[in-house]
Amino acid sequence: MRILSDPSPDAQPLKLEDVLTGVPPASGASQAKSGSAPLEWPGGPTSGGSRPGGPAWPGSGGGGWQSGPWGMYAPEPKPWRKRHPVLFWVGLILVIVGCAGYFARWAKDDGPLSGPRIAVINVEGVILDSDAVVAWIEAVRQNPGIPGAVVRINSPGGAVGPSQEIYRAVKRLAAEKEVVASMGAVAASGGYYVALGSDEIYANPSTLTASIGVKLQVPNLEKLMGVIGVSEKTLTTGKLKDAGSTWREMSPEEEAYFKGLIGDMYEEFIETTAQARKMPLDSVRGLADGRAMTGRQALAAKLVDKIGDRQDALDRVKERCKLPATPRVKVVEGPKKPTSMLKELLGAVLSLGAEQKAALEQPQFFY
Repeated sequence: MRILSDPSPDAQPLKLEDVLTGVPPASGASQAKSGSAPLEWPGGPTSGGSRPGGPAWPGSGGGGWQSGPWGMYAPEPKPWRKRHPVLFWVGLILVIVGCAGYFARWAKDDGPLSGPRIAVINVEGVILDSDAVVAWIEAVRQNPGIPGAVVRINSPGGAVGPSQEIYRAVKRLAAEKEVVASMGAVAASGGYYVALGSDEIYANPSTLTASIGVKLQVPNLEKLMGVIGVSEKTLTTGKLKDAGSTWREMSPEEEAYFKGLIGDMYEEFIETTAQARKMPLDSVRGLADGRAMTGRQALAAKLVDKIGDRQDALDRVKERCKLPATPRVKVVEGPKKPTSMLKELLGAVLSLGAEQKAALEQPQFFY
């Protein structure tokens, strides 16, 4: 804003809007030649007051006014970064670090910017729980940067329910992406059942596989409890509610009841195998007597597709996904294992204890 000097006779009248906006009148040159003193508002700079409707004059506590060729004016305020340099630079550094961390996360092995990747889904040990494996399969299925996966199986089998859950998760994955199963030292019974959800199955020449069948284990602690003097009495609402109790011998009626259950599970195993391997039911039933086979025997029986190791399976997935067969294709594995041996040992002991307790309370069906 500028306050102009007294107008000369030939000057244009001083308008209020010119004063407020700081626009000099057309006759500003003649006013400058007249040498007249600048106008001052009542209570202006000399008195520390303020102009009408405007900021305070210098010395009155908050105007910052300066004098210029056309009178008094208020300078433009400094940018925020110059008025608060420490906050500006600290904030800028935090933004840079945050962006770097964000892009580093996206560029890591399982991030969407890391380039072409193949997932490895590890199924290891006795299958007693499916949560971790199924969660990893679902993460792979929902990741658009992973076009295919290898299901690496090294398991002798396990409980029927968890084996079926992993199989169904693998089958959902194979419906959207390329999936090849790779058998390690052993992939029998429940391990073989899991492999049936994939597009192709690779086995080593001496991998132990097949073993199609179902078993039920019911411990009988009656004599042991009698030796130590412990007895048990159970009240039920039906004669089969307590079937499979570990406190007494199984009755013939209960035995027939359980044979019916495992018979139905067995038929489902045969049907799943026949459907996945595109084989007649009778052909599968002739092989489904619980026998284990080597990889070569399973290939001859058409229970697997090819003889090969893990790397062969990875190369096959790359081929199916039309990816270059080079080491530049990253491999991401899961589910993650415990970070320390102590945690792994404690987890195994606690899991075994829980499973043994469950086995004593109710019958367990296994592939």
